[in-house]
Amino acid sequence: MFFYNFEDCTFEWLYRPQAHEPYSPDTVNYIMSLDAEQDIELLKFYGWDLPRECARILRISTMLLKKGAEKGLSPHAIGNIMCMQTLKQESVVEPGISEATYLESVSSLMDSRLNGLFP
Repeated sequence: MFFYNFEDCTFEWLYRPQAHEPYSPDTVNYIMSLDAEQDIELLKFYGWDLPRECARILRISTMLLKKGAEKGLSPHAIGNIMCMQTLKQESVVEPGISEATYLESVSSLMDSRLNGLFP
C-alpha cells in the first residue's frame, strides 16, 4: 500500500491576501456538505474511473478541508498544513489494511495534528 504525500505540493493562491481571510459561514456550510465518495461516484457515472491513489488524495484533501474549516482555519492555514514538511513522512500503515481503516487512521492523525496547532 502506498501513501502519496504532498511534499511537492504548492498552491499559488496561498500568497494572495484573500487566502488569509477566514471562510464565511456560508462557505463553511458548503465545505461541510462536500462528500468525496459522492464525487468519486459522480466521476464514475460520467465514465472516469479515478485511480485508487487519486481517490485517496481526494478523500484526504476533502477531509483536511472539512476539519480545517470546522476549526475556523483560513485557506492559507489549511494549504500550509497540506504542504508542510512534516506531512511527507512515509506511512506506517501495514500493507493489506483496508482503505476505510487507512482513512480512519489519517483522520485521527489529522485531528491530533490540528488540535496541537489550533486548540
